[in-house]
Amino acid sequence: TLEYHDCASVNARCQRICDQWDRLGALTQRRRQGLDEAERILEKIDLLHLEFAKRAAPFNNWLDGAREDLVDMFIVHTMEEIQGLIQAHDQFKATLGEADKEFNVIIGLVRDAEAIVKQEQVPGGLVNPYTTLSADLISRKWSEVRALVPQRDQTLANELRKQQNNEMLRRQFAEKANAVGPWIERQMDAVTAIGMGISGSLEEQLHRLKEYEQAVYAYKPSIEELEKIHQAVQESMIFENRYTHYTMETLRVGWEQLLTSINRNINEVENQILTRDSKGITQEQLTEFRSSFNHFDKNRTGRLAPEEFKSCLVSLGYSIGKDKQGDMDFQRILAVVDPNASGYVQFDAFLDFMTRESTDTDTAEQVIDSFRILASDRPYILPDELRRELPPDQAEYCIQRMPPYKGPNAIPGALDYMSFSTALYGESDL
Repeated sequence: TLEYHDCASVNARCQRICDQWDRLGALTQRRRQGLDEAERILEKIDLLHLEFAKRAAPFNNWLDGAREDLVDMFIVHTMEEIQGLIQAHDQFKATLGEADKEFNVIIGLVRDAEAIVKQEQVPGGLVNPYTTLSADLISRKWSEVRALVPQRDQTLANELRKQQNNEMLRRQFAEKANAVGPWIERQMDAVTAIGMGISGSLEEQLHRLKEYEQAVYAYKPSIEELEKIHQAVQESMIFENRYTHYTMETLRVGWEQLLTSINRNINEVENQILTRDSKGITQEQLTEFRSSFNHFDKNRTGRLAPEEFKSCLVSLGYSIGKDKQGDMDFQRILAVVDPNASGYVQFDAFLDFMTRESTDTDTAEQVIDSFRILASDRPYILPDELRRELPPDQAEYCIQRMPPYKGPNAIPGALDYMSFSTALYGESDL
């Protein structure tokens, strides 16, 4: 030993230094462990924040889109459209289970982070550096979406009932309209046929027209019933009906046209009866006048255009030249049958003109003379001659109505123009 007199003091001091070093080492170790633990905790919180940001962003977008869809206004007009919306809504509701799971996971991340921050007393640990979204915002939006779902259910259910009612109205209107429309068309065709004087005497035509008039008025309750259905259709804002091509407007027009046509034809037939009786023409003459008129009334309008009227006159034997004088003669005739210059000749005016002409004893002879010139003084005429000398429709008219010539020296196809002329204008002196 050194036998230093203060050896004990030095040793004690050295021991204290060693002890302090040991304590420093222990503190350093604990500090290191504390820092490691703090790093682990902060890393765990950071991972929770990051995972929240990753999940919350798309979920928030989905919530915004879902909310927009749930409050979106819609306008539908058919069952198919509302059923399509209901089907899409049902498909959306089928995803709510998975959405609820995702919501719980997202909120769970926030709750875990909050628990760690509270337990470890981490200052600022609740601030998420990766997103501005919060659990409260996500929760509020999710609650709003869930509340909107039953509201949407009710809205769609109400619209479905409305469209079911609209569909019922469409079918009711179509069923009635598809019966009324063809009925009106059939009556119109029948009345038109009677008005054309195709068959029967004038008295028979008048009787049938009045029967149709009674039938039309008796059918009026069907129109009134259809009007009631149409009123309900309008109140329901129904703008199309795939079950019928008829509309109330077209049926109203058809109904009014039918009544007008019946009344007009009754009036015309009564006037024709008066004309016939006052002028003393026969039923055969009247029938021939009607047949001639109908032949040139190609469109079955009940009236003749000037050129059609001219062709009709020529077919009846009138000689209308193709020169200026002929045009002047025709214009004078046209002024008589169409005094109002309407551009058309009605049958009543045509009949009045023809009956006045038929009372002229020279008319039949004039017609026969006209045909005799075309026939080169023969008592008969050939179809080819008529086709060569007359316009096509006039020629065919005469060919169809002239009886075969049965006199002496007849050749095949010869036509009797004398019988044809006298049938129109009475007996000739020839």
